[in-house]
Amino acid sequence: MLPIRVKISPPVRWPHSARSLDPARPMEPAYGADPSRYQLIPRVLIIAGHEDRVLLLRRSPHKKLWPGMYNAPGGHVERGEDPLQAARRELKEETGLSDCRLILRGLIVADTGLDATGILVFVYQARICNPRLIGGEEGEPVWAARRSLSRLEVLPDLPLLFELVLDQPHFFYIYKTPTPEGEEQRVQIVEG
Repeated sequence: MLPIRVKISPPVRWPHSARSLDPARPMEPAYGADPSRYQLIPRVLIIAGHEDRVLLLRRSPHKKLWPGMYNAPGGHVERGEDPLQAARRELKEETGLSDCRLILRGLIVADTGLDATGILVFVYQARICNPRLIGGEEGEPVWAARRSLSRLEVLPDLPLLFELVLDQPHFFYIYKTPTPEGEEQRVQIVEG
């Protein structure tokens, strides 16, 4: 494995910083952010294969969205985290897996159609070191035979994501937007 090099730049003071500590000075939008413009909420999704099986998380029956359905592990990027840190945290919380090599394989932008907010999903591939799973509050992690996906109640995008991450060598981008007939999906594969 190649060593990962991280360079942390010194803090930069921007003119008219939104992070001003002067209580008399009104806050300005950070980095030109305007709450009335389209914004994306960051999330992560982790796709993992081991031998002929794929890692799934059966969602808790108490979940508001897709209760009892199978999805890949993942979740929100918390404030102060970068997407890689969030992917490591979510993978450990939901499956007990740690010390896995995570590789960014794609991005998904999902327009919710509800307001000026969408979802940005960083899709990682996990290279599994130890396949032993430990469940958590989010649901039950399982290794499922990939050929059995059609018999399981999985989220609709999951078979495509397994194909893009596990079978294709290229970085990918998916843009999803709602249509009156359902959900439209466009896939653009960006070659490395």
